[in-house]
Amino acid sequence: MEKIINDTKTVEKESLEDFFDLKIVAGKDKTQPKLVKREQEDISVDCIVLMEDFPDFKAKDGSFNIDLLGNPMYQYVVRACPSYPNCLKYDHEKESLLGKIKPFLAEGEYTLVLFADTPLITKNTILNILDYVKTKGLNVCKLTRGWVFKTEYIKRVDDIYSPSVYYFQEEDFMMATSYSNLSIISDILKNRIITYHMNNGVHFKAPDTVYIEANVSIGQGSEIGEFVSLVGATEIGEYAKVLCRSSVKNAKILNGAIVDGARIDGGIIMENAKVKSGAKLLEYTAVKECAVVLEDTIISNAIIGEHSVVGRNTIINYLTLEKNSVIGNNCQINGTEQFPVLLHESVNIGDRVKIAEKVVIDAGLSVKADEIIQNSIKRQGNNG
Repeated sequence: MEKIINDTKTVEKESLEDFFDLKIVAGKDKTQPKLVKREQEDISVDCIVLMEDFPDFKAKDGSFNIDLLGNPMYQYVVRACPSYPNCLKYDHEKESLLGKIKPFLAEGEYTLVLFADTPLITKNTILNILDYVKTKGLNVCKLTRGWVFKTEYIKRVDDIYSPSVYYFQEEDFMMATSYSNLSIISDILKNRIITYHMNNGVHFKAPDTVYIEANVSIGQGSEIGEFVSLVGATEIGEYAKVLCRSSVKNAKILNGAIVDGARIDGGIIMENAKVKSGAKLLEYTAVKECAVVLEDTIISNAIIGEHSVVGRNTIINYLTLEKNSVIGNNCQINGTEQFPVLLHESVNIGDRVKIAEKVVIDAGLSVKADEIIQNSIKRQGNNG
């Protein structure tokens, strides 16, 4: 998504999102971005983001790349820019500001220079600053951390004299120069995310106990319980519940689904399905409409069909379970990628059953408790 040329990063259009101001809006069908837009006649502005590495972080890839609620820190500044910026590595002790930016000046009326260490900056603040600069007719506007230049002016000067600093939304310009600063910024950012979602009809039962990242989307009417972790590109639909001590990462929880103290790592929980406490659903797993996965079960690479039930403390790998079926407690289903297990609809598997790879069980059949199934079970007359 990003191209690096020498010490310059240019960010392609599709990698950018307007996040804070804030982007996620719950619609009837799915979550959609809410973009901050400028009219055609507004200021023409080119943007530069200077990425300075602060040694106190001792970060291998530069402090500007440190993860902050699911994104590299500099990306929050990139997203606040009203046009797609050049991202330049910068060392203020070895390089002059003008010497660094002049090769990248373009034809916009103004040039905005921001620093990657101010991840609280919002597009709304930037647009207000640009409107102020234009209204006042300023050639140079020094920000708490950054600059706005009239491009024609800055192209022809060799030095920047010390103008007064213009102060706008000072919280937005809080610098992340150490892990101590970053911790404060992270708390502010998390509170902004939660406040945004609450304003859109999401109920956080104990907001201070929730960890939520920047790319999570939540639909209206949903409930988030205590000590919940929501990570990555997680999408939660409308009127869903993610309850106490649940952990959801890069997963989809659709409308009306309930995750009650479970770990969901990838995959999808479909409408009105339930996953109970202690269960772990790993990648490439789908729990279909109105299905139930009970406590302490582990499932990976599986499809659990509509209105089906999987019992407690069961281990499942590489399974297709069709609708209206039941798998009992303490079972082991050991399919493989090459030879998955297939259980047709309305199958009933008793407790403590073990099923080997490649097994197929026809619709409507039952397996008694404690059986070990190594061969397919077909209805009489079914030679398929």
